[in-house]
Amino acid sequence: MSKTERTLFVDAELPLTGATDRWGILVEDHHISAVVPMADVPSTLGVHVIDVAGAAVLPGMTDAHVHAVESGVELMRCDLSDTVSRDDALATIARYVTDNPDADWIVGRGWSLSHFRHTGTMLESLDSITGARPAYLSNRDGHSAWVNSAALRLAGITADMADPPGGRIERLPDGSPAGLLHESAMQLVSDLLPQLDDRARMAGLLAAQSRLLSLGVTGWQEAIVGDFVPTTDVLSVYRRAADTGELLTRVTGNLWVPRTEFSGCVETFVGLRAEVPATSRFQLTGAKIMYDGVCETFTAAVSVPYRTGTEYPTGLTFFDKSELQPIVIALDRAGFDLHFHAIGDRAVADTVEMLEATDGTGRRHQIAHLQLTNPGLIQRMAAKGIIANIQPFWAQNDDQMTDMALPYLPAELFEHQYEFATMAHCGVQLANGSDWPVSSPNPFDQIHVAVNRSYPGSGDTFFPAERLTRRDALVAGTAGSAYASRQESVRGSLSPGLEADLVVLERPLSNVADDDLHTVRVAQTYVNGQLAFER
Repeated sequence: MSKTERTLFVDAELPLTGATDRWGILVEDHHISAVVPMADVPSTLGVHVIDVAGAAVLPGMTDAHVHAVESGVELMRCDLSDTVSRDDALATIARYVTDNPDADWIVGRGWSLSHFRHTGTMLESLDSITGARPAYLSNRDGHSAWVNSAALRLAGITADMADPPGGRIERLPDGSPAGLLHESAMQLVSDLLPQLDDRARMAGLLAAQSRLLSLGVTGWQEAIVGDFVPTTDVLSVYRRAADTGELLTRVTGNLWVPRTEFSGCVETFVGLRAEVPATSRFQLTGAKIMYDGVCETFTAAVSVPYRTGTEYPTGLTFFDKSELQPIVIALDRAGFDLHFHAIGDRAVADTVEMLEATDGTGRRHQIAHLQLTNPGLIQRMAAKGIIANIQPFWAQNDDQMTDMALPYLPAELFEHQYEFATMAHCGVQLANGSDWPVSSPNPFDQIHVAVNRSYPGSGDTFFPAERLTRRDALVAGTAGSAYASRQESVRGSLSPGLEADLVVLERPLSNVADDDLHTVRVAQTYVNGQLAFER
């Protein structure tokens, strides 16, 4: 759309207005200039009119926590994200092995730990498919890796090797490695993977951008920017995509705080941020700290011991709180928004305590995941203005919850999971994130679970008192996530003066029942008033 063009969207349902009227949205010079009831629509003379015929129009969605480049790269590898069982995963791996005879490594992601209740046979099964080629397959949440004997040999992992700090090598009864590596133990093999170059990362970014635009997502937070793993070393790729104009969306990057030797990171981060032009569609305003692990591998830091024998009875943290606290304060003073990963209630308590010690004025400090909380922690988050960066799709009774969490979490912890409604009622700002490739990047999958606390195929409703209203769920995925990403001054709502990031759905949202929200599809996505996706 040239600067002289004016575009008018007519007969639009605007679900976030709360009104049943139909509306017109006037776009001029890439920005929204007016949002008015149809009775007040200006003359259409010289205006390009788009009649959406009563369909719902939303602001461009924002994903507040996503690994976009990694997700795009994984789409080009052995993608196991759609597998539904052990046999399905093994069949998918076998097809990939056959279809890629020249690949030196078998690399992929997306299998579910809940599909492998008997982990003692995983190594043998993978060996039978992959043969002499080393294999490295991370699971859906990225906190475990399934490797074969060839990979174990290359890494020198034997029965005599001790678990690395912050990680665990799963073992067979005789002490030999079982082919499962958790947390930092994953890097024993991942550090050996063939180098991923910027050409592959750029292809991943563009593939992910296309997928997200098809789902109505026009902005996001890249959850990790740094050398955590090869697929997160993405700073140069984002900068180049922004410079060339290939980055259509707006992206906020979170610089990775390393788990060791982190004392000099603040000065480094300030320098990296200064190199990014203020006009770029990619900005570096956040710092990412992964504080604990996940419940499924008993590495989430909890206040009450897990109901099973494990090397870490109450999980683990990847930092000593007293050593990390000065870095948190220094990052806050340097103007960075802290973006914590915290799953267990002990981890949440530690991160809240560290953030309470910061000035925090004008910051968008946030805690992602928040699986285990309690009313006291939530009230402290509200008082400090800490954003809840939630992953709504996880709040359901799926296999991962019923098989990997319920049997091992004490009741006093299990009863306080994903307390989204409590957070909203206490005044905590909510921001939706997918954590793709861990789970679905589709905002309406997330909204469906936030509203229903269930998903087709899952079990009983998961703590129904914690359902969000439809409006709260929509706001969390639009204005709330834009705010968490520091993008609300340019996009995230249908307000005059903001960039014309618009999502036209296939039908009115008022005609969609709550239990059908997952069926909602995007018809068109506009970025800056320009069509970026059409079904």
